[in-house]
Amino acid sequence: MRPFQTSIIAVFIIFALLGLFVFATYSGFGGSKTSVGKIQIWGTLPQDGMDQAISILSQANKDYKDITYKQYPAASFDAELANAIASGAGPDLIIITQEQLLLEASKLTTVSFKTLPQRTYVNTYIPEASLFLGADGTYGVPYVVDPLVMYFNESMLASAGVATPPTSWEAVNALAPKLTKQSANQTITKSAVAFGGYGNVNNARAIVSLLLLQSGNQISQQASQGMRSTLSDAPSGTFGASPAEASLNFYTQFANPSKTTYSWNASLPSARQAFLSGDLALYFGFASERPFLEEANPNLRFDMARVPQPAAASSRISYANLYAFAVPKASKNPTGAYKTALALTDTDPLLAAAYGMGLAPAKRALLSPATDDLFGPVFYPEALTAQGWLSPAPASTDRIFAGMIDTVVTGRGDSQDALQSAEQSFNAAFR
Repeated sequence: MRPFQTSIIAVFIIFALLGLFVFATYSGFGGSKTSVGKIQIWGTLPQDGMDQAISILSQANKDYKDITYKQYPAASFDAELANAIASGAGPDLIIITQEQLLLEASKLTTVSFKTLPQRTYVNTYIPEASLFLGADGTYGVPYVVDPLVMYFNESMLASAGVATPPTSWEAVNALAPKLTKQSANQTITKSAVAFGGYGNVNNARAIVSLLLLQSGNQISQQASQGMRSTLSDAPSGTFGASPAEASLNFYTQFANPSKTTYSWNASLPSARQAFLSGDLALYFGFASERPFLEEANPNLRFDMARVPQPAAASSRISYANLYAFAVPKASKNPTGAYKTALALTDTDPLLAAAYGMGLAPAKRALLSPATDDLFGPVFYPEALTAQGWLSPAPASTDRIFAGMIDTVVTGRGDSQDALQSAEQSFNAAFR
């Protein structure tokens, strides 16, 4: 072989080895290494449910044998994450909801549309998943969804001659006088619905959000200068109270002693406790709460129904917390983290996780509950009609909503005043 030919072959060999090295060590989302490596996942979902999903995945594919999950309380998750990232000990993958997205966004890497095409994303996941989309990619891979539902005390409804739970808010209004009972000194002993307050209303943030979204108000939107609140926006040509004002008036009327719908006040126990004690007819909670309710009071006769709608509504709107996998910028293994997110959203581990935690899968194609599932037919459809909104930190949202409700209930201002003040507070929180 001539020296020139030998040199050419040597050059090709060098480039081939260099290409193999780059291919094997590339750490972007497009990497195709077979081994996933160690992946640490943090979230607020139940430990048992996540451990089961990870076990199913690792048994089917040994490449995922080094995945671990750690559950954190929702109230401390952000602080724990920030501290861990600052110390260089953060997780490779986290699970967050749309309510946490704005709070965590600066810590996250987006998955480019070149890696996960936008059309594929939209076709694969429920409509609410669009909240995780940015200009060039997605902040999260949707996982499971926890719809808000209406639990109802079968015995209380039957005693009042009510054969079926209400399907409209107008029907809830009509039921309030029938189901609410007061003692001689006007103390509420039995309540139709725990609306009108905030501090002792479990899931008040979700309930108020639901009513506002059903009114057509987006609550927040992306503007040229960043996020802005839309609470005081009204459709053009609106006369009298805006739809958002009407929603706020509807919610707060149940805490007004002068109204026939009066059924709740701040002196009562939490809504969940009142329901478990058999003193609350309608309890608005998340689908995932059902196992807890069953265990907390095995003798309580209750069932689950879809959330009511305005009688004149042309399409259903529900509310849900959508959980998605997100990759922190500080992840030591972003390629493995992304592969793990995709693997855990594959059919078998995803369905196991959803069923084990009382949730619905976020994939459209899997929203068909098993025939022996008593409750899936109620909350699975709610996942498809669920809406959400991008909010500041949950604690900030609670503070603003609580102030808004209190303004109306105490008479310090009307619903218009309350919405305008809340809008200003949200805009300040968004900055």
